[in-house]
Amino acid sequence: MIPVTFFDGRTSRAHPATLAVEAQQAVLRDDTGAELRRAPLSDVRVSERVRRAPRLVTFADGAFCEIADHAAFDHMLAASGHREGLVSRAQNSWRVAGLALAALLAVLVLGYSVLLPWGAGTMARAVPPQVEAHLGKLTLTSLDNGIVKPSQLPAAEQQRIRSGFAALVRPRDAGHEYQVLFRQGGELGANALALPGGTIVVTDELVSLAGTGPGMMGVLAHEAGHVALRHGLQQVIQASALGALSAYLFGDISTVLAGVPAAMLTLRYSRDHEREADDFAIAVMQRNGLPPAALADVLVKLENRRGAASDAEAGRGQDFLSTHPQTRARIEALRRAGK
Repeated sequence: MIPVTFFDGRTSRAHPATLAVEAQQAVLRDDTGAELRRAPLSDVRVSERVRRAPRLVTFADGAFCEIADHAAFDHMLAASGHREGLVSRAQNSWRVAGLALAALLAVLVLGYSVLLPWGAGTMARAVPPQVEAHLGKLTLTSLDNGIVKPSQLPAAEQQRIRSGFAALVRPRDAGHEYQVLFRQGGELGANALALPGGTIVVTDELVSLAGTGPGMMGVLAHEAGHVALRHGLQQVIQASALGALSAYLFGDISTVLAGVPAAMLTLRYSRDHEREADDFAIAVMQRNGLPPAALADVLVKLENRRGAASDAEAGRGQDFLSTHPQTRARIEALRRAGK
């Protein structure tokens, strides 16, 4: 028998008692040895073990007793043939807890690296074209409100680039209306931005560095790839994962989309998105008889320009390389594609 504290279920008064198992029955006696309760083991309820909290044995009439001596009670339960439930055993097993933690971490990693991008891509593709176009206009307005200035490029040079891009044979993309706009980049430096809906903003600084020939066409094809594959929207939705998840579940993505214009201005494409946009550009350039290496040459010029800049200049603003990472691997892939 083991010492317990007995409560009769009618008052809050505690009574010292003892609990024993006799002939597959739970027998409760007070400190004088008088029997208080006797019931088959199948009729009593034993609480799960929760670390150092007292265990409870409850009788059918609501009376119960508390057991503080876990070791003695465990021995009694084992001798009676009682077996803890799976959940209880798991809660008190460091091995199971460790495995559960490892499984949770694996699920989180899988969710972040696979499920989250998949879900964000699904949501991005579900955005209606008219909504995407509206978001592009809002983003352009945000750009023009103090970030960039009107272009200083000669009209003839702008038209040469626009005409070259319009003449490119590209994959059919009925959901977007492409247009190329020019702005003086300021803090954006030499850059090109693909806005939702099909607008591509090219800075004067990038034109000065890349020229108006095949290299510029490669840049524009790359940005068109981001638009066609809706990478910008996907990155923004992915960055606001919790809001995007609730929006997807409840069918209202307006709260997520409201933050797109500001987020687009600080966008940094993922490695996979850069590879996909480069693949898109390579296919377009090869289809139009342009060497993919021309785009690689532009990236090399951008790298050289960044390397020659002072630390203060290099750390200021968002240039093409900061928003389009993995430059060295991309250059090598573009070179290989041209062979």
